[in-house]
Formats: sequence, C-alpha cells, structure tokens
Amino acid sequence: MKAWWNSLSLRERSLIGGGMALTLTLLLYAQVWRPFSTSHHRLQRSVAEQRADLAWMRQAAQEIQRLSGASDRTHATADGRSLLTRVDQTARAAGFGPALKRIAPQGNDQLSVQLDAIEFDQLIPWLKALERNQRTVIINLSADRAAAAGRSNVRLILGSRP
Repeated sequence: MKAWWNSLSLRERSLIGGGMALTLTLLLYAQVWRPFSTSHHRLQRSVAEQRADLAWMRQAAQEIQRLSGASDRTHATADGRSLLTRVDQTARAAGFGPALKRIAPQGNDQLSVQLDAIEFDQLIPWLKALERNQRTVIINLSADRAAAAGRSNVRLILGSRP
C-alpha cells in the first residue's frame, strides 16, 4: 500500500486525501451528529408536551379539589357518624321503626338491612334521601310482597360513598 501511495503524484495524493477527509466528515455527520440532533429536537418537543400535560393536570386537580369541597358542603349531614348510625336514625325518623327488623354490619363499610311489612311507596323517598344526603349507596335491594296489601318485605345491602 505504501508503494502504491508513493507512486502517486502530489496532485493525486491531495485528491485522495481530500476525498478521504470528506468521506470521514460525511460519516461522522450521518452516524453521530444527525442522530444526536434529531433526538435532541424530539426530546424538546416531548418536554413541551409534558409541560402542557402537567399544566392541564394541575388545573384539573384544582377543579377536583374545588368540586370535592362543594361536595363535602352538600353532604354535611354525613358528619362522621357511622353508616349503621345514619341508616338507623334516618329509618326511625322516616317512621320505619316497627318495620326495621335487623341492621347488621357486613364488613367493608356495608350493612345488611331487613324491613318487614313496609309500604314500598314510602321506602323509595327514604332510599333516595340516604343516597343524596347521607352519602350511602344501594348495593343490593330485594323486595317481595308481604301478607298485608300494599306492603313489602325488603332486604338491602347498603354501603358508604367516599
């Protein structure tokens, strides 16, 4: 290879050297600089998108806190009393005392409630008030016709809403 190089004229050596330098420069650009630059621009766009997402999430979190505060004010009657206490007190206040046969905790903040010979038309407004004002959710409701006309035997499983 050295003999071949020495056999070339100065002009040919310059051309070959320049071509090699140009080739090396193009290889460095294509293999190093261009991927780095592309990655850099992609990461800049990603950071901008993530900052926009973060701003939206912060705004949404403030909205959730605002709505949560409003929800707490509208459900002020659920003032830390247990689910059993809330259900028992509201049932008796609704006049279901004689029909209320059993209230039993079911674990996981749930209650089993048994009402016998209750007027079904009076039950629905009470359940609606429980859901709306006492932060209670109906998990299961089973009703069958009682011996007395217009009355039902009702079995409920109720839970607390967070």
